[in-house]
Amino acid sequence: MTTDRLFRITSLFLLAITVLIPASAAGDTVPVSFHWSPPTDGAPVYVYLVYASRNDEAFRYEDARTDTTFVLQAELGVEYRIRVTGVSQAGHHSEPSLPSEVVFLPEPQPEYGGPPPTPDLRSNYPNPFNPETTIRYGMPENLTAESPARLEIYDIRGQRVRMFDVDRSPGWHELAWDGRDERGDVQPSGHYVLRLTAGGSVSTWKMTMVK
Repeated sequence: MTTDRLFRITSLFLLAITVLIPASAAGDTVPVSFHWSPPTDGAPVYVYLVYASRNDEAFRYEDARTDTTFVLQAELGVEYRIRVTGVSQAGHHSEPSLPSEVVFLPEPQPEYGGPPPTPDLRSNYPNPFNPETTIRYGMPENLTAESPARLEIYDIRGQRVRMFDVDRSPGWHELAWDGRDERGDVQPSGHYVLRLTAGGSVSTWKMTMVK
C-alpha cells in the first residue's frame, strides 16, 4: 500500500454535539456529528475512511465517506474518539489524522434522593462542553465542621485553574463552571480534572472543553 506523505488530513473537529440525553437505559445512542477539513496538498481525496475508538481501545473501521462529515451513534456512558484517513482515486492512503477530542455522553442519572454516605461527584453535564458545564456533588450528613472541603479544577499539567466554595450542607448540590480561571481568563480547549476533597475522601472526574 502506497502512502503519499503530502496527502494528509490536518484538521478534525467536532461540528456539533447533541447534548439532550434521553431518560432511558444505558445502551441507547445519541448522534454526534464530526467535521474535518480536506487536505490542501497532494492528490484530491476520493473517499475518507472513518475509524472510531471506544474507551481507549484500538481504532476500528466505521464508515467510508465522500464528504467531510460523519455522524457517530454514540452509546451513553462510553468514551469515543474518531480519526480519518483519506484515499486518492489511485488508491493511495494518507497518514491518519490526529484523534478527535474525547466524546462522552453520561448515562442518565437516577434521582438524587438523600445525602450520599460519603462525599461524591456525579458526571458534569454536558461533557464535552462549550462554554459552560454543570458540576454536581453530594455531601454526607456526618461531615464535621472541622473537616476541610474543597472543590477544584486542574488542567492536564496539574495546575489549579479554579476553586469553588463548597456547600457543606447534607445533600446534592450543583454549580456552573464557565470555562474561566480565577482571574476570569477563558481557558483553552482540552481535558480538565474536577477534584472534590472532603472529610478525608477524594473524588475526581475528567471533563473536556471543546471550542
